Amino acid sequence: MGARLPGAWYHDSVSARARVGRSSPALCVVTLGALLLAGCAGSSSPSSSSGPTAAHAAPSASSTENASAVAFPGGLTTEGATEPPSNDDGPGWLGVELAKAPPGEAGVIVRDVLRSSPAERAGLVAGDRILRVDSAAVERPQDVVLRVSARRAGDRVGLSLMRGGSERLIPVTLTGRPDPDMLLKQAFLGAPAPAFRPLATVKGSVPATLAELRGKVVVVDFWASWCVPCRMSVPTLNAWHDRYAAQGLVVIGVTMDAPDVALQASVELGMDYAIASDPDGETTKVFKAFALPTMFVIDRDGKVRDALVGYSSDGLRRTETEVQALISRAQQPL
Repeated sequence: MGARLPGAWYHDSVSARARVGRSSPALCVVTLGALLLAGCAGSSSPSSSSGPTAAHAAPSASSTENASAVAFPGGLTTEGATEPPSNDDGPGWLGVELAKAPPGEAGVIVRDVLRSSPAERAGLVAGDRILRVDSAAVERPQDVVLRVSARRAGDRVGLSLMRGGSERLIPVTLTGRPDPDMLLKQAFLGAPAPAFRPLATVKGSVPATLAELRGKVVVVDFWASWCVPCRMSVPTLNAWHDRYAAQGLVVIGVTMDAPDVALQASVELGMDYAIASDPDGETTKVFKAFALPTMFVIDRDGKVRDALVGYSSDGLRRTETEVQALISRAQQPL
């Protein structure tokens, strides 16, 4: 992998796992120096053409002892967003992104807070340093995640934290963990798409910035060569590229695989659209693509209009409907 950023919460290791759930899309959960409290969608056997198919696991790399934890895949405020539905009977959920505190400082840093999350409603803000969950001291992001998820939705916990040099106690009423699709939509829908970080072009035409694609409808698909559900999405993405490219659609596949690995996989899988390598994970990080595949649809003004986590043929059909609508609007005279 690429170089790790100082204090990064995303770049230590990569692992994937499949979970079984009859109605959930298939995906590979990516853990890059992170512990995901946001959860992952499931997978089931390919019993029908519209049903999800199980993902396979990639080898796990280094320990997350010195990494931080991610308690949600989100962080941007969302224009017109509503609170995502949650599992009210499941483990407690806080809705924050966490990182280890600098050496010599106690506690765990709040890196970001999801809009409409329990944390936001309780008044947590980025930069807070959590010292204790109830009476238990926390030293690593995983400590917070484990203590929060050990409680149930509806439970109330007390967070002792440092803010502005003074310690305060904030009570938080937990909710259940929202659906991964809804979390991404909560974070991004209606907001400007994050800027691309430096990408290496593997094949096709990959712009240096998304701004270069203003006036186009853009599909950005995060994938990996080892991710079976990602491979299952390729025929659909090829079809969209063939069907809509002349009408203003641009499809870009982004992978953290090294360029040579990505090129070999793209040839083997017959990817007809542009492919970029994100070996340092910078673009993957800002798009919060914690599970693969993760797909974003961006309108001609550069705003996110749809997001899909995992492989689901029904989900892809709904996404294509959104793509068609955006293309149709883009073709209308101003």
